[in-house]
Amino acid sequence: MSAHAPQHDAQKALADLRDHLARHDKPIAFFFGAGTSCAVPVPDGGGQSKPLIPAVAGLTTLCKQNAAEMGEKYATAWAAIETQCAVNGQPPNVENILSRLRMMLSAIGQNDTLAGLKTDDLKTLEECVRKSIAGIVTPDLAQLPPDFLHRLFARWLSKTARKHPVEIFTINYDVLIEHALEAERVPFFDGFVGAYQPFFHPDSLRRPEAAPGAVWSRLWKMHGSVTWRRTEHGGRPRVIRGAPDPAGEMILPSFQKYDESRQQPYSAFSDRLTRFLEQDDALLIVAGFGFGDEHINSLMFGALENRPRTHVYALQFEELPETDGLIKRAYQRSNLIVIGPESGILGSRRGRWSASESPAFAEGIIDVTKSGDTTTCRMNIGDFARFCRFLQTMTAS
Repeated sequence: MSAHAPQHDAQKALADLRDHLARHDKPIAFFFGAGTSCAVPVPDGGGQSKPLIPAVAGLTTLCKQNAAEMGEKYATAWAAIETQCAVNGQPPNVENILSRLRMMLSAIGQNDTLAGLKTDDLKTLEECVRKSIAGIVTPDLAQLPPDFLHRLFARWLSKTARKHPVEIFTINYDVLIEHALEAERVPFFDGFVGAYQPFFHPDSLRRPEAAPGAVWSRLWKMHGSVTWRRTEHGGRPRVIRGAPDPAGEMILPSFQKYDESRQQPYSAFSDRLTRFLEQDDALLIVAGFGFGDEHINSLMFGALENRPRTHVYALQFEELPETDGLIKRAYQRSNLIVIGPESGILGSRRGRWSASESPAFAEGIIDVTKSGDTTTCRMNIGDFARFCRFLQTMTAS
């Protein structure tokens, strides 16, 4: 971006977001991606810190290593699937690889070979990936500090009173957000009902009268969870919630034609995201998500096109290039606001941040540096840690 590019007032942008969040009559939801989980640090044993749960890139590396340890043919197959992802314009991350493995399993014939693997080999590799993911995203929660980030978010949530329930959509498989909500005694509903073996009840997502009232927040895990598993009751399949499943049976990274028991949670949550965005004056705040899921992208962007009073704030940890798909979309839709560290897109215009000083509520969020006649401004709200602390300023007494 050139030095003569338009500028945006960082203070005003942050104040506008704060005003949106403070409105008690506004439908508000959050969409959390992997960047929110990997933002939680724990000691690494060597005097430094590491993410409690790695980001998608780290998760992919660990799963790839586990696959290679099973033998050369699995390492070769992984490389072949990576190539297929690249040819189709998809990043070769573990979610796309797992999705492709499942498509291969649905397409392979009894005596066929795909990526050098027979049917049983593909099943073995798919199972390895599932179990690897489940193990990695189910860490010992005793490692968590008392005020870990998700708990700060839950604490803000516990101090808000709203006309509409706050909805939390996440593609993360871990239970950090559930743990945080329970620690702060925030009542929430996740689509499961019952006590002995809570089962998924899709009707409660479609009909407001079938779900708890507005005082209960909503938690929708769009890509599944390590705490879900399939079972049968009276000959009918159902999805139940319980202790973390080491097999990772209900890890659903992509929209596919699963059998009914797998398709139902995914399709119901996708429909719920669409219904939320179709509400008048709805606000969705996206954090830790790289917009790499085309199905979710189509839901969000389609709603923005059809509902001009719906707004999406895309909080970005890193600065995005002009060629990024999110940037191109933000140029087309004025109700898609992209907040990056160096620049933002507001009203379909991209500009560098400017600020003469940081107000009290922006401390640690807006960094203003002066060197001679040059002033630079950095917006850090795309960092989930900073975002949670920003929320804390709204309820500080």
